[in-house]
Amino acid sequence: MLGLCADTVLFDGKIVTVDDRDSIVEAVAIRDGRFVAVGGTDEVMALAGESTRVIDLKGKTAMPGIIDSHTHPGGIASRFMEVDCRAPPVRNIHEILGMLKAKAEKIGPGKWVMGANFNDSKLEEKRHITRWELDEAVPDNPVFIVADTGHQALMNSLAFEVAGVTKDTPDPPGGELERNEDGLHTGLLYENAVGLIREHILEYTVAELKESFRKVVDQFSAWGVTSTHNASGRKSEIRAYKQLLDDGVRQVRMNLMVSVNSDVPGGVLDALELAGVESGFGDAWLRVMSVKIMGDGSGAGGTCCVYEPQHRGTKGLGMWMTDPEEMKRLVVKAHDAGLRVSIHSIGDRGVDMALDAIEEAQKRNPKPDMRHRIEHNSLCTPKQLRRIKELGVTPSSSVGYMYGLGDQYAENFGPERSRWLHPHKTMKEIGIIAGGNSDCPVTYYSPFVQIYEAVTRKTSSGKVVGPEEAIGVMDAIRVYTWNGAYLSKEEDRLGSVEPGKLADLIVLDRDILTVPQDEIKDIQVLTTIVDGRVVYEK
Repeated sequence: MLGLCADTVLFDGKIVTVDDRDSIVEAVAIRDGRFVAVGGTDEVMALAGESTRVIDLKGKTAMPGIIDSHTHPGGIASRFMEVDCRAPPVRNIHEILGMLKAKAEKIGPGKWVMGANFNDSKLEEKRHITRWELDEAVPDNPVFIVADTGHQALMNSLAFEVAGVTKDTPDPPGGELERNEDGLHTGLLYENAVGLIREHILEYTVAELKESFRKVVDQFSAWGVTSTHNASGRKSEIRAYKQLLDDGVRQVRMNLMVSVNSDVPGGVLDALELAGVESGFGDAWLRVMSVKIMGDGSGAGGTCCVYEPQHRGTKGLGMWMTDPEEMKRLVVKAHDAGLRVSIHSIGDRGVDMALDAIEEAQKRNPKPDMRHRIEHNSLCTPKQLRRIKELGVTPSSSVGYMYGLGDQYAENFGPERSRWLHPHKTMKEIGIIAGGNSDCPVTYYSPFVQIYEAVTRKTSSGKVVGPEEAIGVMDAIRVYTWNGAYLSKEEDRLGSVEPGKLADLIVLDRDILTVPQDEIKDIQVLTTIVDGRVVYEK
């Protein structure tokens, strides 16, 4: 094998391999989409032939491609087609209303005006837009604006009218329609109440999503994300992405958490079971990893499930998106069918509920190394950590939240509980292998901002949250590479630069191991290589 020439050789660099010794080497050779040699420049260059592409790194640092273990690519694709209300750069309510009005004028009366990414705490007014303000700005179109977290939405009176929601409409299970002192809807909906409106909005077509996915994968490649775990795998977006792959656009590997249908709980799970589809079904580009089940609500929005009241949103103990007994039924059914579960769990009570269901499944039918997952795993105290370790659960930690949403999290949970937000140091110390994620588009920035957050615990305002859980740079790199591969049971082929593994590699504009910590967030990717091919160059 080593007698054959390499397709590509990269040399004279500082390649952070993330192997079990955290080795750093000078050069790497790639053939047929895999690393075939890793080591010194002289030994690796011996594999270069006349047709070999030779890349001189000129001392630059390289590392394995980023594995973001929880994103919503379909959500990103959808939001690329909507009014972007994200602050910054948006500053205030006036600007948002102006953009919505302009969109309505462009598309004409009667059509839905869709917005995304608003965050009340980041606007100058520090409050939500009311439906009456939306009515004045956009009187002839139904308006629907989803929060950056995806757990809240705003709408105008026409949207309520189209959906048949009146003053007397009751709150659905796991949801709330905010009302003022007169009992009138303000336009703000929490959690499952959002579905009362969404079901009346025409979904994007497969063709529309496919074209928008091109922007998604281009952004991921520019960020150095070579593999992601899709936390909302639904029919249209799965078909759209498969068609994009078939067209030869192969830049990002995708593991699917197939969403359980919220209207018919278990419907998707039943279909997978009947078809005999187990976790791991698929190929290196698109695979079924798990079944996604919503547990509790939002940390920033104050609707996650906790043992002590929160300080944002509804300011209570949270909302169950899935009833605990139904959760147990779904988890047991998935477990028995050979399907891993990925359970959205943010609050400490939410994490316990997920662990209760996983424990029940394992008691009934013990299966070693299932690696069932907790998604977000935000407020996780020693009690929950011990259970995670005992049950062999693999958390996908949204430590990436802490830059863009950290101030809201600190406010919502208060200083005592904030000490246990995304506890990476403690997880490492007790042997829990946790991945890291952005939950993009909930947060929308480079993975190096996320790594910066894991290392410094600083929010975008400079506030330090839970400094006791800061980890070193090398440990943070591992969270976003090898650990991510472990979470998808792909550590034998992804997550490190070692012979035999798939050749996913990124080259950085500065040395992540030696730059001042505050510069980590500013690191740019110069080159992204996936499957041995250059898919992005700056």
